[in-house]
Amino acid sequence: MITIRRAEIKDVAYIAEGIFNAFLLEDNAIVLENRIGEGSIPLREKWMEILTGVCAQADTHYSYTNTFIAELDGEIAGMMIAVDGKNYRFQREKMYPQLKGLFDVAFGKGWEDMEDEAKAGEYYIDSISVSPMYRHRGVGTELIEYAKQQAKAIGIKRVTLAVEPMNSAKILYQELGFRYHRSITIFNEEYHLYVADAYEK
Repeated sequence: MITIRRAEIKDVAYIAEGIFNAFLLEDNAIVLENRIGEGSIPLREKWMEILTGVCAQADTHYSYTNTFIAELDGEIAGMMIAVDGKNYRFQREKMYPQLKGLFDVAFGKGWEDMEDEAKAGEYYIDSISVSPMYRHRGVGTELIEYAKQQAKAIGIKRVTLAVEPMNSAKILYQELGFRYHRSITIFNEEYHLYVADAYEK
């Protein structure tokens, strides 16, 4: 049975790992290593150190306070970061100085050139990561449905998420009621913003 709970400070290492896997891995190859080149040391370790610190703060975009943990049979199976759009810019700018150097090197630009992924009146799913041994068991689906419940609980009708145009996960999102809304640019890459209703009017 899959259960979902709010993350706690004790979960920050798992959250950081989830962000790294969801955002920085591409076809099981580390994007950063590909772009920076071989020989740049503890690249992964450096990222994990900084991300863990960011996740441990209560008011950053990647904070444990914005994170939900999925457990299956008592074991952590996955996680989701989802934020109230009205807090998006403040929380992103709060953590930006801490991640700027790494993102500038990895992607050639930082958040100052990036479009906003969310706005007030939206509940934005930033990241979903499921541990390899628990994939294809409905964990991601349960997390997304939980995001809809959370949005409804705080009176937000729209749930949004961004996905790469060629990402096959779009099929799942569409099955869960998401529809294409518009294109946005994130770190020089095109993403499609999808939206779903958290509840009926």
